[in-house]
Amino acid sequence: MPRLSTTDAHNGLIPLPPINEQLRIVQAVEDFNSTINSIENDKRELQSFSSYLKNKILQIAISGKLVPQDPADEPAEELLRRINPSAVPADKSHYDLPKTWALARGKDLFLPMKSTSPKGFEFKYIDIDSIDNKKQLISAIKIIPTSNAPSRASRYTEIGNVLFSMVRPYLRNIAMVTESDCIASTGFYVCRQRECLDSWYCYYLMTSQYVVDGLNQYMKGDNSPSINKGHIDDYLFPLPPLNEQKRIVAKVDELFAVIDHVQQSLEA
Repeated sequence: MPRLSTTDAHNGLIPLPPINEQLRIVQAVEDFNSTINSIENDKRELQSFSSYLKNKILQIAISGKLVPQDPADEPAEELLRRINPSAVPADKSHYDLPKTWALARGKDLFLPMKSTSPKGFEFKYIDIDSIDNKKQLISAIKIIPTSNAPSRASRYTEIGNVLFSMVRPYLRNIAMVTESDCIASTGFYVCRQRECLDSWYCYYLMTSQYVVDGLNQYMKGDNSPSINKGHIDDYLFPLPPLNEQKRIVAKVDELFAVIDHVQQSLEA
């Protein structure tokens, strides 16, 4: 155990400025620390405001107020019935949505989830820890030997599917699958979009406060409060015409890029 002897400590040389300079040094250090703390607080406030702006933009977007409607677009109810004849659009009279929009349950927008099992020597696995819940993206796909596959590794995924964690949904572990041949944990609801739903509109929809806060109310359990598949299947989602979905995505991308640029500039 390395140690310093009392003799060495007594004999050590310490730089000693004049007393007035000591006071000036202390004041300078305090001012410097205060500036650093102020900058850190500003960054936190900026990040919080950026998140607020993005959430507000998404709320406006999924309410039909971000981009104009085009009368030439196929109405969402007609689109939904054409793609999924068994779908029954919900009554939207109590919702402030454009006439060309529809309200649809998750089970009518998403294909049933599929189960699969790891094959080969190793496989690509996405679990809750793989998600960066600040940026809502997959930060680390795990490569696991098939012989060590967790029992929860059984959700089939495809590129463009959106993963929504049913465990503590308020933590916002939500992301789009960007690689093929990945298996996800059963802790996720895998949004396998039907053709009436653009994958990026689905992503923005699932990350919106309307969906996250709306599904949080169904959580049950003490240690790991969760929702279940049925809650998402029965939840009502605002559905614009397909072309409008694409216009919404383009506008959201544009606005988010501006917010990110401003934030990066102020933090530089």
